[in-house]
Amino acid sequence: LPERGEFIVKNAHVLTMDAKFGKIGGCDIHVRDGVIIAVGQNLAAPKAEIVRADNMIALPGFIETHWHMWGAVARNMAGPTENTGYFYISRLLGQFFTPEDNARGVRLALAEALYSGITTVTNWSHNLLGPEYADAELQVHKEVGARARFAYGYSRKTPPDATLPLADVARVQKQWFADSKDALLTLGIAPRGPETNSIEIARKEWAFAREHHLPITTHMGTSSERVKQRQGVQALAKFGLLGPDVVLVHATNNSPEDLKLLAETKTPVSLSPYTELRTGFGITPVGSFLRAGVPVSLSVDTTILCGNADMFAIMKAMSNIENGLQKSEFGISSQRVLEMATIDGARALGLADHIGSLTPGKRADLILVRTTDVNMLPFTIATNMIVQAAQPSNIEAVIVDGRFLKRDG
Repeated sequence: LPERGEFIVKNAHVLTMDAKFGKIGGCDIHVRDGVIIAVGQNLAAPKAEIVRADNMIALPGFIETHWHMWGAVARNMAGPTENTGYFYISRLLGQFFTPEDNARGVRLALAEALYSGITTVTNWSHNLLGPEYADAELQVHKEVGARARFAYGYSRKTPPDATLPLADVARVQKQWFADSKDALLTLGIAPRGPETNSIEIARKEWAFAREHHLPITTHMGTSSERVKQRQGVQALAKFGLLGPDVVLVHATNNSPEDLKLLAETKTPVSLSPYTELRTGFGITPVGSFLRAGVPVSLSVDTTILCGNADMFAIMKAMSNIENGLQKSEFGISSQRVLEMATIDGARALGLADHIGSLTPGKRADLILVRTTDVNMLPFTIATNMIVQAAQPSNIEAVIVDGRFLKRDG
């Protein structure tokens, strides 16, 4: 990996995503050894490299909270019929993947993430056919250097009414995560949850995770029928399985009682509008969550379905879906959507003390976006430009933990 050095990003229009600092024009960002030292105008440090950012917007790197990265090598393979669609194809292909196939998927996904300004990913790894698959994926994470949550999941062959291989989760935690100094990579679990497994199995998995201080993420509310049967949010609530250490994915079908429980327990949701629309999970109800006080973060999900990992497009979709549902141009602001892609994602992963805003003392995860490209002209309102106009091709630089992992475009 590139060395962490000392540099000053000079003369950018900075969206700090920190309420104290706000937006600052003609602003500098001083970084040393992976830490943001200062944010302000006319900063100086005699030994620092000067990184010119004139006519660029600087902002925190995007934070993604649910991505089946192993499937990136099957991009766009979901077809139009039941026997060619995503669920059929992913289960079929997954059974024949080798550990290196999984690793290639993760490597491609991470490359696309960095190209696209996503500095933190959640590898929602649900094709782990054996311990060697987890090791192969983790090795890629170590090599690439993007920040990541590795969510140890099930496999395409996991039988019904079976827990995750909890003994191997413990082995992975001991083998790969014993060095707490390296905060780039964190561990969690991704069980099937009570909608597709029993609540008794879920209770065992949650108990294991909490005993080992591991965050949890699971799919939820993809079917209105399951919501009616109270197999999901209400079942989790009954047994104390909700909370800020749990990220529920999708939850597009929910009841007022579900929303109340999520808000009361501060349980975040992860929304992926392109896959939710494509699979018929429903129109992503972002406004319902926000009005109920439920924390919201954003995700790619799988490029088998959504085609690419463009967080700019995901933000734009969230904005336009909510305005369409509200039948109002003013249903949600670009600022609020950008928060979901940055600081709210950090909060969902329990990492907001370290990333998610350009705040002195936090780790230096940031991106520089050119405003001189034709699709960004002229400079108007920076948050609107990022959410409504920008594309991955506009990104000049991506910095993770003080390392340039993309530079000069």
